[in-house]
Amino acid sequence: MSAELTLTTAMVLTGDSVYIAGAGDALENFAQFTRIVRYDSNCEPRWGRNDQDWRAVSLTYFGPQDEVFDDVLVLSEEGDVRYIGDHDPLLEKIPGAGVFSADAEGWGYLADIQQIGDCLYACGYKGQVYKRHGPNNWQHMDAGLLQDTRTTREQCIALSVINGPHESAIYAAGYQHAEWLPPKAFFFDGAQWREIELPPVADRIVNMYVESEARIWMCGSNGTLLLGNAEDGFKSLSSVDDNQLFTSVCKFQDKIYLASNMGLFVYDPADHGAGIQKVVTDLQPDLQDANIVDSYDKVLWSIGPKDIARFDGKRWERIDHPDNLPIR
Repeated sequence: MSAELTLTTAMVLTGDSVYIAGAGDALENFAQFTRIVRYDSNCEPRWGRNDQDWRAVSLTYFGPQDEVFDDVLVLSEEGDVRYIGDHDPLLEKIPGAGVFSADAEGWGYLADIQQIGDCLYACGYKGQVYKRHGPNNWQHMDAGLLQDTRTTREQCIALSVINGPHESAIYAAGYQHAEWLPPKAFFFDGAQWREIELPPVADRIVNMYVESEARIWMCGSNGTLLLGNAEDGFKSLSSVDDNQLFTSVCKFQDKIYLASNMGLFVYDPADHGAGIQKVVTDLQPDLQDANIVDSYDKVLWSIGPKDIARFDGKRWERIDHPDNLPIR
């Protein structure tokens, strides 16, 4: 397959390297296909690819101290976990997760995977949270969160993102499947989960960025931008009151960058009064779209459904995806 792709999710490995998942434009919606592409400006060829016959929902880095791993991981909505590294292909399956998997138990799709401490955690629909205890050893760690498979749709909790500064401070957040998708957030202190109260203006939570144990950022629909922690609570920093959907958040050079359905935005914590502002680049044409924003050291990356760019603090560089038409 060499048709155009719509880029769906990504993770930055270094300032020169990024991994991106894409869906084929010529395929039907929700087709079981993902192309994982790697761009590395220090390699030749710069692009590599790996096709999977399932839909990827999340990518993360995995480098535990007690295993010989230094991998990029790809999670499918059905709970497949692909390890991409300098070794033979490795695939694991999170048992019970998914909808159409042979072992699916009725909880539904997964949405996110992250390394927290030395372990991997994954989360998803109906309060699913899993921890990897070793090779092919995924176990539930969602006591108090996991819902009955017969839970009505209006009562279902969908966890969109999981992250935290360490394994005794883990956050999982998303929404309830009620009429207006009210936000939900939970905190694990190393022993048990509890729900976190969020500001009344908050809406559905989509993503999270861990700046420090005290500063956890959450973003989501209707311009939601929250900062805080489980002990002190969260406050809203948003100056947006329309249908803007923030899909990704990260810190770069003391500012907070947000990818959204309306492009790339920036918030300066040192100048709250300025609000959340649209990023204007020196690209020609300007940045076309943004879905994921991520940073590594002195480089900021923006990955949209079609547009890929990076910023070194002084100038922007657009990177053409080989499967897609150049943006000119």
